[in-house]
Amino acid sequence: MSGFHEKNNALYAEDVALSDIAAEYGTPTYVYSRAVITTQYEKLAGAMAKAMPKSRQPLLCYACKANSNIAVLNLLQKLGSGLEVVSEGEMRRGLKAGFDANKIVSTGVGKQDSEIAFGLKEGIHQFNVESIPEIYHIQKIASELNIVAKIVFRLNPDVSGGGHHKISTGRKRDKFGISIERVAEGFNIAKEMSHVEAVGLSMHIGSQVFNVQSFREAFEKLPNIVHDLRAAGHKVERLDIGGGFPIIYNDEQLLDLDAYAQWVNEIIVPLETEIIMEPGRYMVGNSGVLLSKSIHIKETQDRSFVVLDAAMNDLIRPTLYEAYHGIEPVENRQRTHKLYDIVGPVCETGDTFATDRSMAEMQAGELAVIKSAGAYGFCMSSNYNTRPLPAEVMVDGDMVSLIRPRQSYEDIFGGDIVPDFLK
Repeated sequence: MSGFHEKNNALYAEDVALSDIAAEYGTPTYVYSRAVITTQYEKLAGAMAKAMPKSRQPLLCYACKANSNIAVLNLLQKLGSGLEVVSEGEMRRGLKAGFDANKIVSTGVGKQDSEIAFGLKEGIHQFNVESIPEIYHIQKIASELNIVAKIVFRLNPDVSGGGHHKISTGRKRDKFGISIERVAEGFNIAKEMSHVEAVGLSMHIGSQVFNVQSFREAFEKLPNIVHDLRAAGHKVERLDIGGGFPIIYNDEQLLDLDAYAQWVNEIIVPLETEIIMEPGRYMVGNSGVLLSKSIHIKETQDRSFVVLDAAMNDLIRPTLYEAYHGIEPVENRQRTHKLYDIVGPVCETGDTFATDRSMAEMQAGELAVIKSAGAYGFCMSSNYNTRPLPAEVMVDGDMVSLIRPRQSYEDIFGGDIVPDFLK
């Protein structure tokens, strides 16, 4: 993970010792590297620039759900990114971070009235429509506001993609998108509407897609569909080809960006449309770690446990997706390795980050990091067991900035209301 490295037998985030961050901000704390996010964006943008004509460069719309801290969004906005959102809250975050509404696209199978209205009023770039009923829903809201909504139809190509079945979105059985057979029906319906303009197609087959040929298989379905729609008199001027690029958690095969960009150039560019992409995890996943401290080292007859102060409510991916995250001690890394179960303090057996994991021997009170936690970490955290949400910091060289303070108990209790009939 560039941005996180070992120096003098201790782990650093860029030029800052993680032990110094723990001393200043406590644990558990999410630590992000500005350099990693910047490098990831520039790698993807650079691959596209090298392979594709200057006039056909894609709008890279960062998938906000991966990490929606406004500081992270602001950094990506400054790098030139657009934004993909799945809620009104995410769009509001994007606007607050400095994104122009006309560089924001909205996806999701259940857009609510308020979310559609807010997007229309702000001038959103497009809505990615995922069902036939949604067309009527958008038409109703748009006509009430007298604003024409630009939409693209999300295809379900029946192509499996995703590192886990819960994050594969392109199969027929998944809730996402419209079958290829019904796309023309959607265009015909929209053509008769007063406040909906269908302008293209979108496609996203899943997240953490290891089988890179899945992208090509999905892309190759598009030219015939586009030609048929145009022959029927429909406008297809935008293609949103999604994201899903994998990152390294353990020993995964990374996407060959040059090959991917060449596929886009060969298959998508000749269709002469605006091209939109939605990378999320790829931008931020390896940019962050969850910094934690061991409370106890518990020895039983059968197992050795490292009990951390971070828990499943801070990082739910291991228990939700059976996800692998590298875990390492921050200091004293030269010690003999030992097998541990690495767990949190929450009252659930599922509060387990790793089982039978070999790592340098640890003692109570020592620091550890859970790696590759920049995506779907803090944004999926909760107050389960009435545990305050962790702090978030961003490192830039030798500078550390708090980008979200640790939640207090007063913050948690402040939302609870005791009704009068109980007083």
